[in-house]
Amino acid sequence: MRGVIPKFFLAVALSITAGVAAVAAGGRIDINKSYQTHSNCHIAYDKLVEEVSAGQRPSDEELLWAQDYEAKSIEPDAFCPTPPESLLVRATDHVVSTQNGLERVMVYAEKQDDPTATFEAGLAFALDKFGEGERPGGYQLVQLAAEWNEPTAAFTHAVWLSTGKVTGQRENAQALPFLEIAGEAGHLDAMFNAGLFYMNGLGTKKDPKKSFYWFRKAAENGHPYAAIMAYDQITQGNGTKKDFDLAYRLARNVAQEGDPYGMVLAAASLLQGKKPFDHQDEILYWLDQAEMYGDAEIQTQVSDIRGDVVNLFNRHSAPPQYTPRERKACPMKTVCLVDRFSGVQSCTTNKDYWSDCDY
Repeated sequence: MRGVIPKFFLAVALSITAGVAAVAAGGRIDINKSYQTHSNCHIAYDKLVEEVSAGQRPSDEELLWAQDYEAKSIEPDAFCPTPPESLLVRATDHVVSTQNGLERVMVYAEKQDDPTATFEAGLAFALDKFGEGERPGGYQLVQLAAEWNEPTAAFTHAVWLSTGKVTGQRENAQALPFLEIAGEAGHLDAMFNAGLFYMNGLGTKKDPKKSFYWFRKAAENGHPYAAIMAYDQITQGNGTKKDFDLAYRLARNVAQEGDPYGMVLAAASLLQGKKPFDHQDEILYWLDQAEMYGDAEIQTQVSDIRGDVVNLFNRHSAPPQYTPRERKACPMKTVCLVDRFSGVQSCTTNKDYWSDCDY
């Protein structure tokens, strides 16, 4: 009997893992969610103009900075000055939308050949902030900034190419190099999407080793669904060696964020390990958590197999009551995109899903 039980556990693990994969494919995991934020001096200036136009009073520090920003826009070979931190935060993911802001950013783009300013102006035009007629010119400016290796521009241009936004046709082969440029520069969503391209063979042949490289890089820098995708490759030995201890750690880190898919995968990875009986308390704990917090489909999957798992555990030995171990907080990872023209950093801090939070 002891030789049969692990085979059943493996079947259960594969069944619930496949169920989670189906749920993800059905769109209930939002893999399109953005995790990389961006902010810089150009959108900070436009944000300040927008706030002043709405009757808000800027601080003296912000006013002095705005004057410096305006003065440097016409100085030969000048860099835009670094905004006050509070203004940078308020400007996060802002799009240039005021005429004054546009005029200043265009000066930086044209007189200074500033790639970040070029991108911000192009993005504003492409998103119809100044009329639909400006959209084609906006696409061209974003592409120019991408060719200058501006990370956010490279990622944006890649997404537009792959979705057919620019030409009406999906151009995945042209998009992939820009994703990799942005990913190597630290753009979190570019890393994850590069992994998807190699996993699915979009614009290139399928390459599990390269997809794992990008999923691991994204997971290490705070992308939770990259951790799930890396988990899938680790448990299958696809592009990397099988390692169920690492798979459990990745799934557990996602699960501890309250994600029911991570909870199911945590149980599945323990079931596939060499000694499921040593972890029966944790397996049942994560199944219970998944059933409690998951959607109807997750609840159905878990309830269908939990009773069988409990019966088999009881035939081996009664499972103890599991209490989650007290752990240190998982480390946080800060990813910074650096404006190569001005040196201004735009940083995003996320949990490092690759690290072992037990130690």
